Amino acid sequence: MNTYFTECLRLKDARGRLFLDYINLIRAKHPKFFVIENVKGIISDKHLPTFLSFLSLLTDAGYIVNYSLLNAADYRIPQDRQRVFVVGISKEINCVFDFPSPFYKQRVTLKQAIGDIVMTPNNYLNEKVLQSSGELLNHDIYVGSFDAKFMARNRVRQWKEISFTIQAQAKNAPLHPQAPKMLYISPSKRIFVPGKEHLYRRLSVRECARIQSFPDSFKFIYSNIKDGYNMVGNAVPPRLAKIIALKIKETLTNIEKDEWMLVGYYKSKEHLNKIVQNQLYYVRTGFKRGALTYPAGKNSPKYLLLHNRNQRFLFNLIEEVPLVKSASYLREKGFSPSGGEYLTFKIKSKVEDENILNTEIQGVGFNKAIPYLCKHKSNK
Repeated sequence: MNTYFTECLRLKDARGRLFLDYINLIRAKHPKFFVIENVKGIISDKHLPTFLSFLSLLTDAGYIVNYSLLNAADYRIPQDRQRVFVVGISKEINCVFDFPSPFYKQRVTLKQAIGDIVMTPNNYLNEKVLQSSGELLNHDIYVGSFDAKFMARNRVRQWKEISFTIQAQAKNAPLHPQAPKMLYISPSKRIFVPGKEHLYRRLSVRECARIQSFPDSFKFIYSNIKDGYNMVGNAVPPRLAKIIALKIKETLTNIEKDEWMLVGYYKSKEHLNKIVQNQLYYVRTGFKRGALTYPAGKNSPKYLLLHNRNQRFLFNLIEEVPLVKSASYLREKGFSPSGGEYLTFKIKSKVEDENILNTEIQGVGFNKAIPYLCKHKSNK
């Protein structure tokens, strides 16, 4: 069996297997581009090797693949919702997708999102839901009991805050901000504020849909209240989907001809000598601080600009797909990595180009040690 598939099958979670099914569909249909969304856990230390194997399958299928961990709250969606997005564009098109920049200063609060909903919701437990057709569709709530796990931590965000993640299980829906935050009793127990228990209710299906950025005109059809929460909670927020779709359209319309450069940091003269001696530069891959999110299947950038705040050295890189190597591989070459998986870039030669060495690249300073990619204008 293909080693990649063997690695992928270690994911017992059905969502991980669905990821693999989607890859098979891409391989069979070969669209010009694709988008995949998955939970944050897919890039945990436990599952990162599997995730990288998924990316390898996609690059083998003929795509340049970029990935990022996005929080919906950064894109004017009123909830903390971290999800991994993977966007691939066919190598035949020869362009790279860049994820849209966050709107950090424009977060939407619960008051802005659902503050105008004052109607009393419809309560449901196990009975059949009567589909509403009045002023507000799907303003239904699940009134099942709150289990010990739910009561282990605060489930209330206030009006001026953004919501917790809208989940797919009705019993885990966040509580309405009309209630005060739950009282701490112990690390595994919180309670509703005595005398105000009547204020604690779950968000309705419609309130969850608002927080997900669905328009009120979008009707969810279900007969079991739990199915309503499931449909809303499993969806990609439409506003975020639109932002990504528009960015893909922009990418395909305006194919970048600028060249890419990798800006890296060397720790000491000894470290620089090791890099030159081995003709090799490495960068931690993944999502932790200091890691570089690099499009899978894309060749190395043309240049590597190394700096240590005061000095800069420019190198030509061999333009081939960088390989992922382990820390043990790098230690054998005399380096001292501290992480697990690393992208390796092969150095071709040193370059003397004063225009690059002595100027800021697109306004980005060289005062940080974290590696990053930037563009510079090609002379072609």
